[in-house]
Amino acid sequence: MIDDRLVLRLGGLRSSDARELADSVGAAATILREESLPVGGYGDLGTRTVAVIVTARALRAVARYLGARQRSHDETVSLLVEIDDPEGTRRKETLTYTAAPGQSTVAAAAAALRALPGVGEALERSLW
Repeated sequence: MIDDRLVLRLGGLRSSDARELADSVGAAATILREESLPVGGYGDLGTRTVAVIVTARALRAVARYLGARQRSHDETVSLLVEIDDPEGTRRKETLTYTAAPGQSTVAAAAAALRALPGVGEALERSLW
C-alpha cells in the first residue's frame, strides 16, 4: 500500500492512459506494473495499474478521466477496481454507473466513486 489512507486501484490501463490519469491526479497517484499473468493466461503485457490515494481532488480527477472515456451519455459503465484499506486488506469492487438525464457523465462517475465501500469515510477523514 502507498499510504495509511484508503487507496483506489484502477487496473488494466494502457501505459499512455495510466500516465494521463496519474498526471491529472498528481502526487496522490502512482503507476504500478500489472501483476504477472497466470500460467496459461493471455493479455496485454503493457498494461498498468494506477493506485490513487483517496482525496476529494483525486476522485474528481478520476471522475473526469472516466467521464472523458465514456462513449455515450446513455452508456452504462462497469469496471473492476481494487480498494486497499489502511489495515492492509485489498478487496475488489465493481464500479457501475449510468448518467441520468440532465446529469453529466463526470458527475455520475463521481457519485459512483463516492459510493464505493469506505470511500465516503476516507473523504471525511481527508478533510481533517
